[in-house]
Amino acid sequence: MDNRNLKKPVYKRQQFLVSFMKQLSESLTATDLQKLLFLFHKKNSLSYYDFVPYLYGCFSIQAMEDINTLQAMGWLSCMNEKIQYSGNETAYLHFSFEGIGANISDQLPKVRGNQLVKQVYKQYPYFAINSRIAESIIDAEGLTRIKMEKEKIKQTRQMLFTIGYEGLSIEQYINCLIKNDVHVLCDVRNNPLSRKFGFSKGPLQKYLSNVGIEYVHLPKLGISSEKRNNLNSNKDYRLLFENYKSSLVQHLECLDRLHQILLSKGRIALTCFEHEPLHCHRHIIRDYLKETYEVETMDL
Repeated sequence: MDNRNLKKPVYKRQQFLVSFMKQLSESLTATDLQKLLFLFHKKNSLSYYDFVPYLYGCFSIQAMEDINTLQAMGWLSCMNEKIQYSGNETAYLHFSFEGIGANISDQLPKVRGNQLVKQVYKQYPYFAINSRIAESIIDAEGLTRIKMEKEKIKQTRQMLFTIGYEGLSIEQYINCLIKNDVHVLCDVRNNPLSRKFGFSKGPLQKYLSNVGIEYVHLPKLGISSEKRNNLNSNKDYRLLFENYKSSLVQHLECLDRLHQILLSKGRIALTCFEHEPLHCHRHIIRDYLKETYEVETMDL
């Protein structure tokens, strides 16, 4: 493949990933790559990628998306289920990413496969809490540490949370739900599509399912996008939410369903985009449930 004219990756994190693979100079399975990326981030206190406790341990959803993008661009290739650097020196020097040295291998374990996974699980047991393979590769002491991490998260107190994904990566968002032992995420967006990676209904539901969190979409409790046009002042928001509050009487069946989910599952979260609850209609739903059913609430 002639890749002399490869386009420069758009984002710094993608440039980092290209440099990481070039300097590491080996082909890796997706699992090994995720583990090595994770360890390198921890060792060097990097923030290019965040990670969640996924099916095989620490996993960056964004990194996997970027790997696919960089393969399509020609910077990375995948053969026999192994990923490797495939650019050339001329193309690489064209953007000459400076955020990474040439001594990556010296900072990372030499083992690969289950031995690498085992090492990560022992060092960071939180990231093994949802692993499908922990019991087959970890000794009793390691499994006990993983169990202790699960017990630290486990809560029995009924709670209605609210959370907005504005300003959060998909991994930060999921970790927040996990660490607060949220059992069901209730999406109260009218249209559950997002330009922000990972937060449209289909992908979000999939990611949550893989960490044991149920997803429920309640579109009737959303606000249509046209009603959100021209919100330029606090007065605009106040009028929007006053109108929304008065409309709740039309959705009592849906609100009752939401309460039943809370009674059944114990710990649920209402979600929409805005970080600040008072800028989002979810605070109206929260207050209705709090006042009507005397439930305990918390904004994440």
